Amino acid sequence: MKLNKNLIMLVSATSLVFGVVSLPSYADDVPYTVTNGNELDANSYNGFKLFRNWCARCHGTYGQGMVGPNLADSLKLISKEQYFATVENGKTGTIGSMPAWKANIEVMENSDKIYAYLKARSDGAIGVEKPKKAK
Repeated sequence: MKLNKNLIMLVSATSLVFGVVSLPSYADDVPYTVTNGNELDANSYNGFKLFRNWCARCHGTYGQGMVGPNLADSLKLISKEQYFATVENGKTGTIGSMPAWKANIEVMENSDKIYAYLKARSDGAIGVEKPKKAK
């Protein structure tokens, strides 16, 4: 009986160790850096500027939604891959449709920067405000 308990404890401990080691590292998935509450790294700040130029007319100045949905909320529901597919190919939804941006070289080459800005908004790292570029 003692052997079985030791075996169970060994298997449990091994499983726990391998489980912890194989957990995904979400810290590596954070594509932005925010300092002082509203200062974005250069990449994310450029994403904000591009968002303001191309996306804000439908999604609001800070992604809070207007004619198009609130993208800070949307990124909580869709994967990064779904985001990029929607930007590239567009989407028809219940309240309207988003155009495909695949023909817009500036948007497509910088969609990761726009994503970084929106992810900072979605994660609550920056509020509904005009960000500054970190020095």
